[in-house]
Amino acid sequence: MRFLGSGLAVLGLLAAANPNAQAQVFQTDAAKTPLPQPVGSAEFNLVTQSWAWNTMTQSYKDPMTGMQLSTPITYGKYYSPPAFPQFVDGDAITLQGLFKWRGEKIDPVKDAKTGPGYFSPTCGFSGQLLLLGGNCQVSFGWYNVEDPNSTTAPAPADIHEFIPSDPAYLNCRDENGGVKTDGFCPKAWDNRSPRDLSIKVWTPKAFDSGNIKNDPNYKGKYVGFAVIGNPAKSCKQNKYSMYAYNQKNAQGVPWVTTLIYHSTVDPEGFYMAFEDLPMSADDWHKTGVPGDQNVVDGDFNDFVFYISGINCEGGNQPCDTGLKGACAVGHTDCAPVGTTPACRGAIQPAPEVCDNVDNDCNGQVDDGDNLCTNPDTPFCFHGACVGNCSRGEFPCPSDYTCDDSGHCVDPTCANVPCAAGTACRNGACVDPCGGVMCPYGTQCQLGQCVDPCKGITCPGDRVCSKGLCVANCSCGGCDTGLTCGTDGRCVDTACANVSCMSGTVCRLGKCVDPCEGVVCPNGGQCSQGVCAMGSGTGGGGNDQDGGLNFGTGGSLQFGSGGSTDNSGTRHPVSLPTKSGCSCRLADSSNGRSQSLAWLGAAALALGVFRRRVRVSRAR
Repeated sequence: MRFLGSGLAVLGLLAAANPNAQAQVFQTDAAKTPLPQPVGSAEFNLVTQSWAWNTMTQSYKDPMTGMQLSTPITYGKYYSPPAFPQFVDGDAITLQGLFKWRGEKIDPVKDAKTGPGYFSPTCGFSGQLLLLGGNCQVSFGWYNVEDPNSTTAPAPADIHEFIPSDPAYLNCRDENGGVKTDGFCPKAWDNRSPRDLSIKVWTPKAFDSGNIKNDPNYKGKYVGFAVIGNPAKSCKQNKYSMYAYNQKNAQGVPWVTTLIYHSTVDPEGFYMAFEDLPMSADDWHKTGVPGDQNVVDGDFNDFVFYISGINCEGGNQPCDTGLKGACAVGHTDCAPVGTTPACRGAIQPAPEVCDNVDNDCNGQVDDGDNLCTNPDTPFCFHGACVGNCSRGEFPCPSDYTCDDSGHCVDPTCANVPCAAGTACRNGACVDPCGGVMCPYGTQCQLGQCVDPCKGITCPGDRVCSKGLCVANCSCGGCDTGLTCGTDGRCVDTACANVSCMSGTVCRLGKCVDPCEGVVCPNGGQCSQGVCAMGSGTGGGGNDQDGGLNFGTGGSLQFGSGGSTDNSGTRHPVSLPTKSGCSCRLADSSNGRSQSLAWLGAAALALGVFRRRVRVSRAR
C-alpha cells in the first residue's frame, strides 16, 4: 500500500513480522525478498492513528440509529465476539485482516502462490474489489489463455474489462458521511466508520461476467485475469495473473507482481493481490519513471480482487484430507496435468457440541464437559442430550446396560481398546463399514449411512455433489454414458427420461425399491431408502483408543469411509458434475456473510451444523 497523494514512500517494516522463515514466494531480485512483505510502519501508523482505524477510537453514535450516545463505544468493543471477529489494529490494511474478516483460514505468507494464473470459466464468474490501498484507480479484466505455456502477454484489446476503474460504485464515505476521495476504500474487513459507527463507509458490489460461453470474446479454453494499467495515473503497467506475462528484470526473469490465494471456504474462489506501481527492469522497487520517488513496497495490499466461479487444473474435487472428524472433508487443490493434487480441508475444527460429530477433529466424538447443560438431560448419547437411564427416564437400547453413573454401555466392549477408525462390536474391534451397502446417494462413515448433501442449499446455478456446491451440468456437460437431468445433476442415460412412482428409484432404466440390495450398518433395517439405526450403530463415543463404547462420551474418529453404492451403478444424487466446470457465485451483502455461508455449507455436508445454508448470488 502506498499513498501517492501524500508522497509517502514506505520502506520501514513492522518489526513484529518476519516472513523469511515460512515464505513460499520470493521476489526474483538478488536478495530473494520474501513476499508479501509486512506493511510498513509509516503506513501502519497513518491508518491506525491519523485515520483512526484502531481499537480505541470512540464513536458517540448508535450504530443502528445514529442517535447520540452518552457513553461512547470503542471500535475494538463493537467489533468483537460473538457477533464479529476481534478487530485489532492493522486489520483495515493487511491481507491477514482481509482473510480473517472473510472467515478464511489463509496465512498470507505461507499460502501465497504465483499460480495457477489460468482457470476454467465454463459457466462464467463473478468478481469483486475487496481492498484498495492507494488512490490509483484501475479496471480489472479477463483474457483468453489458449496455451498455458506461452509467455506472450495478450494485446491490450484482448483484455476484456468487467470491473470498471471508476470506484463510484463503492459509494465510499468519509467519517462525516461525505464522499471519500483519498482512495483508501474499500477496507479489508467490515464497513463502518471508526468515529461514527452509524456510517457505512463502502458498499460491496460484485460484477458478473455473464454466461461466458455466449461471449464472442471467449475462445473456449482457459482465462487469466489482469489489472489494466491507467495511463493517467502512476499505475500505468498491466499486472497479470499469468506470472510469465509480467514485467521482466534485467536477466529476463519476470518480477512477482501478483499473489494468488485459493479460498478455504469457497472451492471455486480465488483472491488475487497486486502491487499497483510499475516495476522497472533494473529494480522492482523503482517505477522506472524519471523523478518518481514512489516505490513498490511488496505488501500486496494495493489491489485485492476476489473471483468466484472458476476452477484451476485438478482443483475442486471432493477428497479425504486424512484428518480426523469433520476435518476429513476436503476439496482438491490446483495441480498441473500429470501430478496428484493436494487435498485442502473444507472444514476447520470447531468447539465440540452434542451432535454425534467430532467437531473439534481430535478423534473423539461428543467429548468434553458441559455438552449438555440441562440437568434433566445431562448425558450426550447418539448426538442428543438424554436423561439418566437408571431413573427410567431414558431406557437403554437392547444389548446395552445402564451403569452406575446413568450411562448406557455395551458390557462386552467396556475394556476393549480399538484403533482409531474401528469400532468395538460384541467385544471385537471391527471396521464399522465392513460389508455395508448403503442406499444410493449415501455413503458409510464409521457405521452410519449419511447423505453428504443433506441440509445444503446451493445457489440457483449450482448443485450439491458429495457435499460441495458444483456447477449445474446444463452448462458443464456430463461424462460419457451420462445425461444431464432436470435437476442439474448427471444421471445414467437409461434413467434420464424415466419417472418413477413415489417410494421407488430408477436404476438402469427400471423403477425399483430403494432398499433393494442394501446392507445397513450393524444389522440395521432399510426402510424407504433409509438405514435405521442398528444395535450399537450411529452414535455415542468410544474409549481413548478409538473403540466404540456407546454412552461413554469418548472418542470416535469421524470416518473416511468411501461411497457405498448398492449396485455398483452411478446414481443422480451422488454423482459429481463434469470435472473442471464452474459457475459463478457473487458475494452477498458483505464478504463475511458469503464466507461463513460457504463454511456452513461444507460443514453441513457432514452434519456439523444442522441449520440450512443459504448462499445468495448477486446479479
